[in-house]
Amino acid sequence: MIDSALYDQTRDRVAKAGFTAAIQTKITVFINAAKGGNVAYHSGVQWMAGLNVAQQQVLSQYTRELEAISLLSRTARWSTDPALFLRAQQIVAPLVTAWSHIMLAPLGPLLNRDAAFRGMALGHAQLARIRLTPIIPETADALEPFVVALRRIEQENARMLQLQIRLLKSMESELPVQTREARL
Repeated sequence: MIDSALYDQTRDRVAKAGFTAAIQTKITVFINAAKGGNVAYHSGVQWMAGLNVAQQQVLSQYTRELEAISLLSRTARWSTDPALFLRAQQIVAPLVTAWSHIMLAPLGPLLNRDAAFRGMALGHAQLARIRLTPIIPETADALEPFVVALRRIEQENARMLQLQIRLLKSMESELPVQTREARL
């Protein structure tokens, strides 16, 4: 569980310094790593013929994740400090590793139901745990493009979270629904 004190510390840091290029870069790299894994996971669906309703929803989520990455990347003021990018890569390494294990599972998530379930669960966990609006201080300019992007992505995450719950409960799996819910 993410300690709410960490959000408070981050919000206080942002309130003190503002959304500097360094802070925007750190946030954007982290969010893009999380969403990039989800994009890779969902990307295979776009090549399937005759999408059923569940597959259409996955494709919709894929495009929303791409939109979030693009929106945040375009609104961020990027730092030019290479050390910041190296540190960011260390921070996102566990996310990249987790998504790699799912994507590189035997036959991949499109043909491996366990990998498919684990990918859906990881995407769900990210949407539920990685929150953006709690780090925005009350003093932040509500019309600053980066702030608008964070709020919009948070709102979209909430919608996608509901979709993830529905898909996790309805997707074909040998696991009973109670076991799936316990894993979540």
